Amino acid sequence: MGSYVIRRVIQSIPILFGISILIFGIVQLAPGSPVDRFRVPRVPPEQIEALIRLYGLDKPLLEQYVSWITAFVQVWRINAWGFSFIDGRPVLANIAERLPATFILMGTSLIITIIFSIPIGILAAVKQYSWTDKIITTFATIGYAIPSFLLGIYVWYLGGVVLADLTRDIFGTPWGFPLFGRQSLGSDNDPLDIAFHLVLPVTSLAIQSIAGFSRYLRASMLDVMRQDYVRTARAKGASGARVIGRHALRNALIPLITLIGLSIPSLIAGAVITEYIFSYPGLGQLTITAIGQNDYPTIYATGMLIGTMVILGNLFADILYGVVDPRIKY
Repeated sequence: MGSYVIRRVIQSIPILFGISILIFGIVQLAPGSPVDRFRVPRVPPEQIEALIRLYGLDKPLLEQYVSWITAFVQVWRINAWGFSFIDGRPVLANIAERLPATFILMGTSLIITIIFSIPIGILAAVKQYSWTDKIITTFATIGYAIPSFLLGIYVWYLGGVVLADLTRDIFGTPWGFPLFGRQSLGSDNDPLDIAFHLVLPVTSLAIQSIAGFSRYLRASMLDVMRQDYVRTARAKGASGARVIGRHALRNALIPLITLIGLSIPSLIAGAVITEYIFSYPGLGQLTITAIGQNDYPTIYATGMLIGTMVILGNLFADILYGVVDPRIKY
């Protein structure tokens, strides 16, 4: 196992190198410049030119790329990832402040997804072609088909605005989930307050994942339940719960682990949109702000970080193969 992990890490180096070239090229081809916000009548052209030289934007693209990538790998330096063009702070410090919030959002969404999708998928497979299966399939299709940005707006409106109006009419006091932020002012990192603020963004992020995971697990369960060893277990008199839990589910979960690893990119993309909708102070909101302001160092850093997280997610899925199925050897 150790040698396999080392091989995968070595193989990821050229992949990350290709990602860095792709990110750098896309940013350079995008319209606009970091100094565009300073192009106002009050700012003389000489100061604009001085800013261009200060940011190194007057250098050839190859020189800019080499300068950026060589500094980027020196993560032990606080200024290795450059300084934000927006606030002048080290990009590494900004990301270090935002990353825990994003991990909490993504981790909670993934846990909620697994907790709900597995029983829903099993129920749909066991009740195949029944009304239960049809209802689950219908809602799963709707949840999977709604765009993440539109789903986030629906959750934001229903959970924060409609619920508050409804409770005001019934109880006389408006009660709804927080519409923005990670915690209330002055809460001093209260876990309950943070969890309360996570309800809507986690719901928005988890709905699509639950829909996809449950459908995938249903198909995998139906395939496994037709295998000979499952029919043999039933013929020996094993209970239905034992057949499903010990024989069918264990093997049906193996493809689901692949889906968990491959869902990391979509989970990250959904987190970017969700954080922006709910003004959640995480890596996604930082990325959207950087793109809007042409903050090149921050865009480079967040792009590389997201690419690294995708590679690590796939590696984690491969390692879990051996944990779930001892027959798989590396």
